[in-house]
Amino acid sequence: MHKFPAKLQGLILLFSFLLPHSIANTDMLKRLNKQYKQILIDSHIGILFQLSQRAVTTDLLKQRIDTPLSLAQIIEIDKNWSNDKNRQTQITQNQLAKYLSVLINSQHYSFAELMLVDANGALVAAYPLTSDFWQGDEDKFTKAIETNNFSVTPAQWDESTQRYSFFMTVPITQNTQTIGALIAGLKVTPEYMQSLEKASEQQRL
Repeated sequence: MHKFPAKLQGLILLFSFLLPHSIANTDMLKRLNKQYKQILIDSHIGILFQLSQRAVTTDLLKQRIDTPLSLAQIIEIDKNWSNDKNRQTQITQNQLAKYLSVLINSQHYSFAELMLVDANGALVAAYPLTSDFWQGDEDKFTKAIETNNFSVTPAQWDESTQRYSFFMTVPITQNTQTIGALIAGLKVTPEYMQSLEKASEQQRL
């Protein structure tokens, strides 16, 4: 089980207390939801930025640059991804992917999945196995690449991990050129999702 920071544990307990009752108004829930998400971001952003700069990460991206995939090739690989066991093994069992699996299984983090993608959004390394090879048409990739800046998506259901999570993305640059991105899915608790839904319902009333 993940060892949540003390502040996060307190918020989860507060969610559990407030949600069955009608004492929490929309503003309070929004405030708590924002705090919960920010604590998760703050407790993971450091390791994500460090990982984006490690030699094992940048070396894999340089290898992809040396042997690039065209968009047509990427789309074709994506179509056959679920049956392409050899390529799945290359992506999920390379040196970086093995380290990603350590982070995923660590009790000190809430990572649900980790992916390294090239400048087109095609996988270079990932753990666990993803449902898609191409991430280039998804918000978690496009927002970060378009702004060349760290980005965070709203929490939603993720097919790859079969759980609710939100994504943080760190673009990776070399000589001012974006060569890829590191994408992390962070697990969220059912209480957080219930709080988001309750705040949304109250706002509609």
